[in-house]
Amino acid sequence: MSESGRPSDPIAAAMDWLAAEPADDPVADLAALREWFGQVSRADAAAQELLDAFSSRALDVCGRFGPRLISASLPLAREMHLAAASLVDALLEIAAACQRLAEDGRGRWRLMSSGEPLESAAWAQLLVGEAYLIGCMAGAVAPSGLWLHAHGLMANLNGSDLLADSGVAARLTAQYKRLLAIAVAQPESLTARELAWLFEYLGDFAAPAELSLSPLQPEQMSYWMDCAQDGPPVAAARRQAPDDVRVLHFTPVPLVRMVDQQMTWLESRILEAEVVGLERDGELLAPDVSGLPEGLTPVEALTLLRRLRGRWTLPPMRELPRRKHQYTVQVCAGLRAIWEMARRGEENVTLAEWMVFNESPGGYAIMCVAGVEGVLSAGMALALRRDASQPWSICIVRWLRSENPDQIELGLQLLSQAFTPVSVGFRGSDMRGTAPALILPPMAAVRRNQAILAPAGSYVSRRFILVHESSHLYVAQARVLGLDMQTAAVELFQYEIDPYPI
Repeated sequence: MSESGRPSDPIAAAMDWLAAEPADDPVADLAALREWFGQVSRADAAAQELLDAFSSRALDVCGRFGPRLISASLPLAREMHLAAASLVDALLEIAAACQRLAEDGRGRWRLMSSGEPLESAAWAQLLVGEAYLIGCMAGAVAPSGLWLHAHGLMANLNGSDLLADSGVAARLTAQYKRLLAIAVAQPESLTARELAWLFEYLGDFAAPAELSLSPLQPEQMSYWMDCAQDGPPVAAARRQAPDDVRVLHFTPVPLVRMVDQQMTWLESRILEAEVVGLERDGELLAPDVSGLPEGLTPVEALTLLRRLRGRWTLPPMRELPRRKHQYTVQVCAGLRAIWEMARRGEENVTLAEWMVFNESPGGYAIMCVAGVEGVLSAGMALALRRDASQPWSICIVRWLRSENPDQIELGLQLLSQAFTPVSVGFRGSDMRGTAPALILPPMAAVRRNQAILAPAGSYVSRRFILVHESSHLYVAQARVLGLDMQTAAVELFQYEIDPYPI
């Protein structure tokens, strides 16, 4: 024993700490976790049942720190940004130790009582997945080495292991499939709430996705991974896999059939809830009824599943070339703020200065240059113009990245170069009264009709009331022609004035 009364053996001391109750603050617990893990990693003594205990504590920290990321806005405050980065590092450090055990089947690390290398590989893959999730929720790109860990853990499995339907190999493979399915779903375009829900959702439903040592058909719906490279899945439709390296092939298409069934169930239950008066956020999506995770409302879950179906069906392809530029623009962020600006004047809203660093005919990539004010999130509406002499362009935030607390980058999809502020009201909507919306004119090669950009959840029936206040009050009944886009914040649908109002 040391003079302080604590065991002088770092292994025994670490076991005592791991057996004690975690600190109330997950950030403080994380700091202690990294300190103890560092001490044990430097020790020469063997440690039984230690690696699994560190893994469990790291996952516990994730479970308590994750809700903070869900409620935070990007870019994160400096303290939270540093904590998220430290948690990702800790997860990958412990995963690397698990991976070493999996690769040599021996060593000073020993998992639980069995010490099976495949079991430790499953632990490692789970930790890598959590690290990817935390990083995505924080707006960061995958850290160096993450994909190398993930691919390396699968590279040692043989073909029969990839097809296993039970046991540890199946669990390891399912965790890898979950990671791949999230990566190809464009996580930078999802909110932290959607990412947390998707990670839990795929924990139960990722297994049907296909993983193979041979190319998968149809090729335009598949991806490949070079197990020796530190990179995410590559769409086969964009670049062919090399012939001279070990490659794994992946397709999420089988997940689409499951998503279709769940969407049909959700649509019918939402309609039923409106008829019989169920509480849509409670009784309808209770896990024992729906089989779906908690965390999103039924309408939010349905909207996310629609986007997942599209992204898992066909990999995105860049249709328009990007050109590097560097010039400042004015930005008004948020549908409500854009509506207020158009109705009541620019002096009533906050305009920010951003920098365009590349653009294409279909959108822009911009970064903040004078600090970020307000809440930014993937899927929100944003108005942009070069200077006061130019009209406002209406865009959607397609992706959002924040590598440090002082900088944030947005990828924007151009929706229109003109707009008119209106109000819309749908029968059966949860919203009281009308909601602010924007009329967008037809746009060549994009849409043939006028469109409405409205808050998410507005479109609940085909007919709606359209109100335009200018020098005269204009009220009309309109009908939706088709839903073009849904995000966590807004939805875009084409419409026409109803020729047979009721």
